[in-house]
Amino acid sequence: MLTFIEMEFLKLKRSKIFLLSLMGAILPPFLMFIAVTAFGEGNTFELLFTNVNMYTSAMFAVLIFAIIISYLFGREYNEHTLKTMLTIPVSRAKFLASKYIMFLVWIVILTVVTSFSTLVFGLIAGLDGFSLKLFIDSFAQLLYANVLLFLTFSPFVFISLFITNMVPAMVGGAGLALVNLMVYGQNWAPFVPWVCPYLIASGEIAKYGTSITVSYGIILATFLIGMVISYMYFTKKDVAL
Repeated sequence: MLTFIEMEFLKLKRSKIFLLSLMGAILPPFLMFIAVTAFGEGNTFELLFTNVNMYTSAMFAVLIFAIIISYLFGREYNEHTLKTMLTIPVSRAKFLASKYIMFLVWIVILTVVTSFSTLVFGLIAGLDGFSLKLFIDSFAQLLYANVLLFLTFSPFVFISLFITNMVPAMVGGAGLALVNLMVYGQNWAPFVPWVCPYLIASGEIAKYGTSITVSYGIILATFLIGMVISYMYFTKKDVAL
């Protein structure tokens, strides 16, 4: 499995999708930077980090993660490399696991880029109230939210295996982002798998009067359902020559 992960990193170095995802990770801090400098919306680092984390986890990350999932799992079909890779004496379960691990590593990289981009833009804007503790807490919150969001994207793995084209993933990601915007602030937001990760990480879930255990259970159930159906489909489906 380590060989598969190493191969994924090698392919990632030559991928334009990786560069585009980095640009997507920088976009929320950049937009908040424009809002601060042009419209004067917030003048502290704390508010900047809060806004970036919210828009990243609830909207931008949803779209980016959907595209990454489609790329990681669908490219093997589109580039006709899967039939060659499966000749290696490694089970399909380990092959899927390596993809999941690569997806998680990719998410961590994007989280680091977003947090440091926010710091840089905040320094350029001359905002007040920066501290190392604030930066670490903000990074930890964003990372926690993104890891929980990672768990909720296992159903997209099945979609990417079933429909290898990236268009459905982009449409689905955009649709989920819009759903999150409409759901955020509603009483039933903690029950939506792609919204509650941010609510849990930020602590806002306490405002809804819902047990955090329920939201954790929804996230875990989404992950397990997506993982099981993906595994069943991938292990039973023949790879076309």
